[in-house]
Amino acid sequence: MTKPPTSGEATGEPLVLRAGPATATIHPGVGGRLGQLDLGGGPLLRGPAPELGWAHWGCYPLLPWSNRLPGGHLRFGELDARLPVNWPDGSAIHGLAAAVPWQVRSADVGSAELEVHVAGGPYRVTGSQRFELEPEQLRLRLAVTNDGDRPVPVGIGIHPWFRSGTVRVPADERWPGEPLPTGPPVPVAGRYDLRKAGVPAEMDTCFTALTEAVADVPGARLHWDGPVTDVVVYTGEPGWTCVEPVTMANGAMGLPVDEARARGVQVLDPGATLEVRYRFERR
Repeated sequence: MTKPPTSGEATGEPLVLRAGPATATIHPGVGGRLGQLDLGGGPLLRGPAPELGWAHWGCYPLLPWSNRLPGGHLRFGELDARLPVNWPDGSAIHGLAAAVPWQVRSADVGSAELEVHVAGGPYRVTGSQRFELEPEQLRLRLAVTNDGDRPVPVGIGIHPWFRSGTVRVPADERWPGEPLPTGPPVPVAGRYDLRKAGVPAEMDTCFTALTEAVADVPGARLHWDGPVTDVVVYTGEPGWTCVEPVTMANGAMGLPVDEARARGVQVLDPGATLEVRYRFERR
C-alpha cells in the first residue's frame, strides 16, 4: 500500500488497499472516491483519465442530496435556498462532497476512514466513509451528520461507474421521465424491467418499489443496509453502466414536505446522522 497519510491529512495521492487478490484504490483528494476496485476478477470500475471530469469515473459519495436540484434551487417547507450550480443543465448535481478533497482519518493495509466538512445553502454537514477490503468483498459505510443549528432535508447514496454488462435491479416500479420524474411511479415493463438479469438499454431512470436489498452489477453483487428507497440506472455512455442505490427519489426535494418524505427524503435534526452500509461482493 502507498504510505498512509497522518490522521486528518488531505492528500492528492491515492490509497491502495489490499486483501489477498483484491485491491481497492481510493482518491481522498477527489471526492474521497473509490477510483478502482478489483476483487480478483479484474477491474470493475471506470478509472481516472485526463479527459474525464469529476462526475464520470470511480464510485463517489452523494451527500447531502442525490441527483439534482434544478437551477440549484432548494425548496423544502420553509427552506428556500440556492446551492452552487455545477452541471451544464443549470442544476446542482450530486451533492456537495463528490468533487472536493476529503481528509484521511486512518488507513492501514486493508481499511481506510475518510471525512469531509462541507457547507452550502442551509447545509453544514460532515460526511464520513469507511472502507474495509476483504479477499472477495469491499464494505463501505457512508454517513452524513448535520452540524448545523437547524433541521435539514438530506439524501445520500453512491454513484459507481461499472463496465457495461449484465444488471439486475429488484424494482417493481420506476418513475416516468428522465432524469427527473414527470409523474407518479409506474410498473416496470419492457426495456425498463430489470428484475431479470440482462444488459440494460440506454436509460437514465430512477427505479423504486424495491423488493430486495441487493442488485447484480457487472462483475459484482452490490448489497446495501439502510434506508435505500431507489436505484438510479444510467447507461448513457457506451461501455459503462451506473447503478446507484440512494435514499431518495430523483427530484424529491422540490416537492411538498409530506410527499418528499414519502419519496425518501429524511429530515436530520442538529447532531443527527443518516448512514447506509454497502457491500461489493465478487460474483
